[in-house]
Amino acid sequence: MTASSADARGDGAGSALLGKRWVETDGVHIDVRGLDPPGPLVAILQLVESIADRTPVFVHHDRDPKMLFPELAERGWSAAPLDAPPGEVRWKLERVE
Repeated sequence: MTASSADARGDGAGSALLGKRWVETDGVHIDVRGLDPPGPLVAILQLVESIADRTPVFVHHDRDPKMLFPELAERGWSAAPLDAPPGEVRWKLERVE
């Protein structure tokens, strides 16, 4: 992964605009709940573009990011829905190339 540890955790400058980011053993997580459009789309795309390997990304969102899917496909990524608590939508993003 090319994202720095600080950026992956969301500690970098302007992190509030990019959502909260952190790394767990299963991959990089990004929480974009509460961001106004197009903030979530921009934050997620910036994150996936920063990952050079096959590290999965887990998106924590408060709505279905329909405009994200074609953008991910253009970049060689797929999205699969995950179970989530009420009021949250979760997606697992994986590189397909």
